[in-house]
Amino acid sequence: MGAEFPRYFWLVLFVVPLVILVTVLGYALLFPELTVDKLKEKPSSMPKIEKRGVALDAVLQVLDDDERKVIKTLVAEGGTMLQKDIRWKTGLSRVKTHRILFRLAKRGVVSAEKYYNTNKIRLAEWLERESTPPH
Repeated sequence: MGAEFPRYFWLVLFVVPLVILVTVLGYALLFPELTVDKLKEKPSSMPKIEKRGVALDAVLQVLDDDERKVIKTLVAEGGTMLQKDIRWKTGLSRVKTHRILFRLAKRGVVSAEKYYNTNKIRLAEWLERESTPPH
């Protein structure tokens, strides 16, 4: 009188959850940057910018992490820095710093002026006005 379960029932009950578990673990190993630990916000070693304007906030939202790091460093230092100093403050390589600054200059976020054997990088005027508090 006891009902006997068909064979596929046991297959669904044990094998399907096992396949799902293996898939999730494999995904976490292949893409560790998307795991829960990485999604928690880490305290940044970059200086905090106390007062920012709307334009600067909008610009920071569309930049990638390295570009954002460069802009935050520029703002924290008053809007003007030498390219080699940006490199040291951000910890980026010389080539990566150059490429990031080239992209930002193309977008009109910063300007570069030759200064001896480096470049003087200046935050765009429309951003600098908003990021510095009035005197």
